[in-house]
Amino acid sequence: MKKIIANISAFILIVVGLIALAGCKSSKTFYSEWHGAGAVIEKENVFKSVDVDEAAAMLNDSSKNTFALFFGASTDSSAVASMTALQYTADVKNYEGKVYFLTTTDSLKSTSKMKDINDKLGKVGVEEFKDIVCVLYENGSVKFNTNKENDYEDQLKQFKIGSKVNIIAVMEYVIELYPVIE
Repeated sequence: MKKIIANISAFILIVVGLIALAGCKSSKTFYSEWHGAGAVIEKENVFKSVDVDEAAAMLNDSSKNTFALFFGASTDSSAVASMTALQYTADVKNYEGKVYFLTTTDSLKSTSKMKDINDKLGKVGVEEFKDIVCVLYENGSVKFNTNKENDYEDQLKQFKIGSKVNIIAVMEYVIELYPVIE
């Protein structure tokens, strides 16, 4: 009888352990995803994570339709390095607000999710993203997109070093003109 009780107890402990483990894996947060990928960011960081529907709702809300939205995938090593640099820039500037960020890691695995982002957020070219991208929206329309340099060449001149857009300069601009104060 003691052996049966011991086996049942062991079984219950295993089931409870598996349920707890599954619960831990499903609670992925912005911080855990990016920090786990190697970005040096604080738990209370400068980014306000939004999903595609939240960003689309902001575009349709006349009181919120002018904003900056950063995009990036935590699986891209250059995006991880840029994430660290963006946080550092905010820290150096003593910025206490937030900037919007849409993590595209899961979207890159799904054609329908990429299409959803492009359809709802103005053909931002998420399938082509390398590194972190910033799209500035003014009155619900794209002002510029750091991923589509040829389309926005004149607007991006101030942020370029050679032929490459300097995402740090973009971040400084966003902090100055498009802050989200919480």
